[in-house]
Amino acid sequence: MPKKFQVRFNLGAGENFMKWKVTSPNGNVQYFEPNDVTIYMEDCKLVNQKGTAQKIYDGANKTVCAWVECNNVVVYHKMPNDFVEGGAKVSYNPRVTPNWVMNGENVDKKKVGNLVSLDRSLLTTA
Repeated sequence: MPKKFQVRFNLGAGENFMKWKVTSPNGNVQYFEPNDVTIYMEDCKLVNQKGTAQKIYDGANKTVCAWVECNNVVVYHKMPNDFVEGGAKVSYNPRVTPNWVMNGENVDKKKVGNLVSLDRSLLTTA
């Protein structure tokens, strides 16, 4: 199976704290300031390492355990909000619930079509 792009929110300490991290299939990594860009992700799957997420939910320190896997990523200079509004919000915070959430439902391992970033949030495209 060919490698895919991985997109996640970086919470590691340092200069890239609170930025989007995009890893290409060949391993190249880029970081983006959420307020400066709109990231468009095609053919997405929501990946979660359930055991690690459960440990974080139960009080362990946060570590990488979830990301968006997608076939293609296009990074735009900030798009107008109306370009991305209207889709369902997709969220992940293992301190709140140990899985991806959309419309109040667990959507771990779900294919969600295309996603777009709006600042620090992810939305499905309408």
